[in-house]
Amino acid sequence: MVPARRSSEPTARRRARRILGALFLAAGLSIVALVVAFSKGSTTPDLSAVDPQGRDLAYTAAVNFLAGKEQDVPHADTFDPQKASAQTPGRRAAALDYRSLNWVGFTPQHFGSEKLGFTDFEVHHFLVVMSDPGQGASQTPSSTPGGASPSTPGGSPSSTPSGGASQTGAAGAPSPGTTPTPQITPSISSGPTPPTGGTETPAPVSDVLQLDVPVLLDTSGPRLAASPAFSVWKNGAGKPEGTGDYTNYSGLTVQVSEEAKNQILRWATAYATGDSAGLLAVTGDQDNSHSYQGLSGFGLANSAQAVQVLSAIKSTDEQIIVRVRLMLARTDQIGTVPGKKSNVQPFTNFADFDLLVGASGAQPPVLAWGPAGSAADLEPYYNAQKN
Repeated sequence: MVPARRSSEPTARRRARRILGALFLAAGLSIVALVVAFSKGSTTPDLSAVDPQGRDLAYTAAVNFLAGKEQDVPHADTFDPQKASAQTPGRRAAALDYRSLNWVGFTPQHFGSEKLGFTDFEVHHFLVVMSDPGQGASQTPSSTPGGASPSTPGGSPSSTPSGGASQTGAAGAPSPGTTPTPQITPSISSGPTPPTGGTETPAPVSDVLQLDVPVLLDTSGPRLAASPAFSVWKNGAGKPEGTGDYTNYSGLTVQVSEEAKNQILRWATAYATGDSAGLLAVTGDQDNSHSYQGLSGFGLANSAQAVQVLSAIKSTDEQIIVRVRLMLARTDQIGTVPGKKSNVQPFTNFADFDLLVGASGAQPPVLAWGPAGSAADLEPYYNAQKN
């Protein structure tokens, strides 16, 4: 027998290092694979970039359901619209009395197995806000599926804001070219009053419902798979939670100077009435190619609550972010007869904005504005338009 030839010591060491290196690499790759597997299994899929196929069909089906009508949309073979309709021959079913219908998302469903095949669904979710009791006739949404706003065939919902607003009109608002009077005095609110203690009694009728519409995804297009169904609205239900006015950044909260409040009043008046010159002046923008545009057909309500400073935080050493609430009032349109409907209050409601304001100076500029929650996007002259 010929004895095996032994490798030299340097060669053996090189081989050992290669083997150990391969083992360490394999171990590292297995750990990475394990982490990836856990991360994929523990997160829900991101549907923000997914365009649902059956959204329009689901919206039409939801409107038909709430109106008590027989479904007239494309449907699955197994769904019979006549059998699913509660209409009685010779009688028209009453429509559900609701204030708004809004699509809030969808859930994809993939049912079946490799052996039997798969069935794909989209379950679309709508938020239905019920009308207040005794408000009047039923209301049907008249806008697009993305954000339905109701029409009011039986009379418009009450638009009187809480807080005892007086009769509206732009006459009580300060003119943009003058120093506003103390008639409208903004003040920093201390926040919402916490609910008092006591035993909570559940409401007998929910004023918010979720409506789920199942849609079958077929090769020939989306089809209504079954009749829509109500469920309990759970997203965001319960007691108030979360801070939405940036006061959670307690180290950044600041007081708004009287000079800044005066400038905010000027901005509010110019924005509500569509005074482009007033908006340009209050921003302090020196670029001659810039212009600014506000609303038209509105004004500030003649109320001490017409302009409110709710909170403010420091953005930079030179700028602050202010949450401002305006009480907007619809003004008489051209061609209408003033006083024709003196017993009907014009549309009046509160609207909240984020303002980027200069932190100091005799006339701190209102540099930019946007809806509440848009503070991260605001930068000086953000609202400027090129002439």
